[in-house]
Amino acid sequence: MPRKTTAVQKPPAIPPERALKALTEQLDELQKLRGRQYDEAEADETEWKHLTQGIIETAFGDPSPSLSRFYTARVAGEHNVRGISPQQRQINFELRVREFEALLRSLIEMLRLQLPEEEVKGVYGSGEQYDFYRDLSSLVATVTTEIFIVDAYLDEQIFNLYVDKVPATATVRILSSNKIGTNVETVAKMYAKRRRLELRSSADVHDRAVFLDQRGWVTGQSIKDAARKKPTYLIELEEPLLTAARDIHNRIWAAATMVNLV
Repeated sequence: MPRKTTAVQKPPAIPPERALKALTEQLDELQKLRGRQYDEAEADETEWKHLTQGIIETAFGDPSPSLSRFYTARVAGEHNVRGISPQQRQINFELRVREFEALLRSLIEMLRLQLPEEEVKGVYGSGEQYDFYRDLSSLVATVTTEIFIVDAYLDEQIFNLYVDKVPATATVRILSSNKIGTNVETVAKMYAKRRRLELRSSADVHDRAVFLDQRGWVTGQSIKDAARKKPTYLIELEEPLLTAARDIHNRIWAAATMVNLV
């Protein structure tokens, strides 16, 4: 009697850093399938599935629970051997996109846990602008759901140096003082044409803070001037200060004036 062949386990072949970058890019690409018709998007979806499957195989191994979850998401919806209506095909397509997004978000978080903690210098001397930029921009690039920036003295560099590094899947909220410059509004309007952005102003804004998903940091100076001429700091908030700071700024946000970005 012939022996059963045991499936060969393929171990992960790329480090978490590369896998994280690749899956984050695929999550961005997935958003381009939203709101489309299943038949019109079929070729793009097929290409996306092939590449994503290959990344998951290479990142987590084959077989693996992560790959099994991908296969499950790939067949989301209702199916019938006799065929299904165009309406059901569209429903299935939209379900697949949602399942794929949920899967990739969870895999990205799993990969983040495998990475070493970001080493943020925390205290910056006069002239150490690049050190501050390097640390804050590296943190900004890790956001998955939402970034909330609070800074009374913005300039357009906030977009060029920081917001532009936010993954396309994340929402950007920016809260500033009543004196938002024309250049900031102009760049914000350009950014809002392709990404999710809300900009609001309030006279009650005095602090400088950056909230990334469930974490938050405070800075000693406005982001645009940090460490330019005077020393400053970038310190992560711990509980209960984190929740208190987030709640305070969310209340200011709720009462703030929305800047029209259309």
